[in-house]
Amino acid sequence: MSEWLRFLKRDQQLDVYFFAVPRLSLDIMGYWPGKTGDTWPWRSLIHFAILAIGVATELHAGMCFLDRQQITLALETLCPAGTSAVTLLKMFLMLRFRQDLSIMWNRLRGLLFDPNWERPEQRDIRLKHSAMAARINFWPLSAGFFTCTTYNLKPILIAMILYLQNRYEDFVWFTPFNMTMPKVLLNYPFFPLTYIFIAYTGYVTIFMFGGCDGFYFEFCAHLSALFKVLQAEIESMFRPYTDHLELSPVQLYILEQKMRSVIIRHNAIIDLTRFFRDRYTIITLAHFVSAAMVIGFSMVNLLTLGNNGLGAMLYVAYTVAALSQLLVYCYGGTLVAESSTGLCRAMFSCPWQLFKPKQRRLVQLLILRSQRPVSMAVPFFSPSLATFAAILQTSGSIIALVKSFQ
Repeated sequence: MSEWLRFLKRDQQLDVYFFAVPRLSLDIMGYWPGKTGDTWPWRSLIHFAILAIGVATELHAGMCFLDRQQITLALETLCPAGTSAVTLLKMFLMLRFRQDLSIMWNRLRGLLFDPNWERPEQRDIRLKHSAMAARINFWPLSAGFFTCTTYNLKPILIAMILYLQNRYEDFVWFTPFNMTMPKVLLNYPFFPLTYIFIAYTGYVTIFMFGGCDGFYFEFCAHLSALFKVLQAEIESMFRPYTDHLELSPVQLYILEQKMRSVIIRHNAIIDLTRFFRDRYTIITLAHFVSAAMVIGFSMVNLLTLGNNGLGAMLYVAYTVAALSQLLVYCYGGTLVAESSTGLCRAMFSCPWQLFKPKQRRLVQLLILRSQRPVSMAVPFFSPSLATFAAILQTSGSIIALVKSFQ
């Protein structure tokens, strides 16, 4: 276990932090794209089938509760069902774009581990962003794991409490998640197997969103690192000429070639960002919509449960997990946008006036292109901390409104 969680330590190499959480989560489920992405492990299809059965039965159970006007049970069922349904969509898209994800991962790794970018400050930037991404990604994964475990242990804890209180007449076994199952599977001797199957569908959801969402944030964090490495490269290029009033033709030629190399790398990073954003558009859009619905359902359930301690703890954990997922997307978008615009400030603060008019065009092009932030926006949503704050503000307003009617 300690070998798997080495990325939580501070003294590890860059390879330990690099995509640690997404690789761990997706590899368990069989969805890690690997070096080529041209093969589908059997466990990926098995997990897809398991979650598909779980989503179908859970949605059916939720609709049955709605039809019987059992609103509390319906919300309690549809809340995890919505998360599982979006996770199923993520699984399909991860398989659909498996080769593209592998290509993007290899291109990112090639840019990040470029031997030409081995100055101490550039290594520190890469290591800092990798360690940060690993630790932040571990938070929603652990929050989701705690939430799923709470769901799975709830029937056992209730049965244990009833047993200790000698209330045998109230003793009824039920499953962790409300799913429509054949009656034969809910009786002895099949009930334990049914219980394990239903509990496992929750962990499939947790590890898939931990891997898929973690892949998104890790990619954004390393894109941000690449932009900052470019800033460090520009500053190191001009550092030897800070006190110069004029450059020789040889110095101008060397500086121009380095400047062209920076522009080529900048264009490559922007192209990689756009390629990645296009592949993750549907996933990001579906995640924002589902997270908003899950937060709303959780808030309503939390307010209607009143003094039910176990139920309240369950929905607090669920809300924290949903907000953690949302924060991963929003913070990732902010990192990319802010670091991309920092490139123009770094360029302008350097002694670019040493260039001749011909070379100054390169500076102008770089500044003009980096003035507009590289966005991870999708239709209707732009992942950023401002968006996350607006969602929190709206959630607070809804809670206040509901409280006023109680």
